[in-house]
Amino acid sequence: MVDTYGNGRNVMSVTVWDVFRDPVLRQCDPLIAAGSRGMDHVVRWAYSHERYDVTQFLSGGELLIIEGSALADLDDDARRAYIDALAEAGVSGLAIELVDFFRSTPDAMVRRADERALPIIGLRRRMPFVALCQEINTRIVREQMLSGMEIDTMSTSLRRGMTKATSAGDVADVLFRVLGESVVIFDAGAGVAARAGLDGVPAEAWKAEAFTPIPVRGEGTIVATVAIGQRFGIMDAPMRGAIAAVLDACLAPFMVQTIEGKIRARLLSGAADGLHAGSTEVAEGGEMMRALGFLRSAHVFAFALVFNALDGSVPQAAERLRGVMDRSGESGRSGVIVLLEGNVLYGCFLSDDAFTRSAAFNEECRTALTTFLSMNVWVVAGVSVTGASGLLDHFAALRYEVAHGEPNWGHMTPLHDGAIDRMLSIPSTSDAVDAFVGQIAGGLLPGDADLVDTLCALAESAGGKTQACARLGITRQTLYNRLDKVTEITGIEQQDRKGWDSLLIAARMIVARRGRG
Repeated sequence: MVDTYGNGRNVMSVTVWDVFRDPVLRQCDPLIAAGSRGMDHVVRWAYSHERYDVTQFLSGGELLIIEGSALADLDDDARRAYIDALAEAGVSGLAIELVDFFRSTPDAMVRRADERALPIIGLRRRMPFVALCQEINTRIVREQMLSGMEIDTMSTSLRRGMTKATSAGDVADVLFRVLGESVVIFDAGAGVAARAGLDGVPAEAWKAEAFTPIPVRGEGTIVATVAIGQRFGIMDAPMRGAIAAVLDACLAPFMVQTIEGKIRARLLSGAADGLHAGSTEVAEGGEMMRALGFLRSAHVFAFALVFNALDGSVPQAAERLRGVMDRSGESGRSGVIVLLEGNVLYGCFLSDDAFTRSAAFNEECRTALTTFLSMNVWVVAGVSVTGASGLLDHFAALRYEVAHGEPNWGHMTPLHDGAIDRMLSIPSTSDAVDAFVGQIAGGLLPGDADLVDTLCALAESAGGKTQACARLGITRQTLYNRLDKVTEITGIEQQDRKGWDSLLIAARMIVARRGRG
């Protein structure tokens, strides 16, 4: 419950562990029935509702307390679906009474809760739920009030100390003195700009520290990431936000950014609206690519390395990435640009080599990224597309996947696997279609009607090439040539079933819009 930071001050938040240990709840003879990995989840509110479809009344962070009447007559599939719904709604934990409808938590719920790291607390003695909710919620409100006072004190101390700072090193020293935690300041390219509290500690030993990353912005772009140690506890979101506000004002002026660095940060931010890059934005992006020494039509491959914990391996990973594809010759140039933002290293491989082909470029990029996989790293990988339009749209999609996808540590997730989920999350139908088509088939617009019609014929033929040829009145070789061109433009290969299926859907959307326009 108490996340301690330096000089005796504390950051307050109530976790499932705190609720489990609460004296009032202890009168219910509680046990941890499942999901022990999630016991550190912060509880925003305690709530009781028996409906099976309770998630429509939740907004995330709740501890749901039930007697289980709505689950008693359900089969295992329905009970697993209930746990999935709670986890996807962001519920912090479930407390279920083991007195009347259940004497023990059903195995199907236990197994699924363990998989989803959703804590289930079994209550073996009865107590009015109103008393439990009152106790827990009163405690939450009390801790929030104390937290606000602590944050105000901390912010004042930081701002006072920052008035004398003249460098990034001074900022790190102030953070260390006020918070009592080790500090590492990374620049936007993942290099170490300053550190404090780690004297004599080599970079490879940082993994012994539990750092929380705080991105720092200046003039609208990421200029640094400050990693603050967590030896005494985990800082909650209000505390991180308060520190970020101070750093945006006090650290950004000391993080010197070159024009090239600003261009990299802008390109890797993706489409400005987070959905789809407009024509003006694409034109500006093309000029930025030229400023970096690449053609406007260069092949680009977006990716993200998401780190479970920041340590000395992050700058090493950035340095290795820069060496993966740093080459030039008579036929063109290949290279990589990166941007560290919090615990995510965003990057893009670029190649304007005249002999580059999408399928081969995909393979080269994916092979390189597999060398970074570990239980501390989740990789999200795009596909080869061309130009600023593909780059900006793919980074908009990439940022959505990083923010909303389920980290799969030690594995690589194809970016397009989440394309349909992203589309369905966008309220406006027109914006949703723009984002989906831009991500999947943007390279086919505004022309290439023959290629779009070929994909539609293939979709209407359930993938049958003979039927598609008959619909189009073309030879099989012409069909193959068109499909090869589609892969060259979109980067999506036919063996990528999810990506290819999404491409067929996108083609039909293009045709439907063509008919309306």
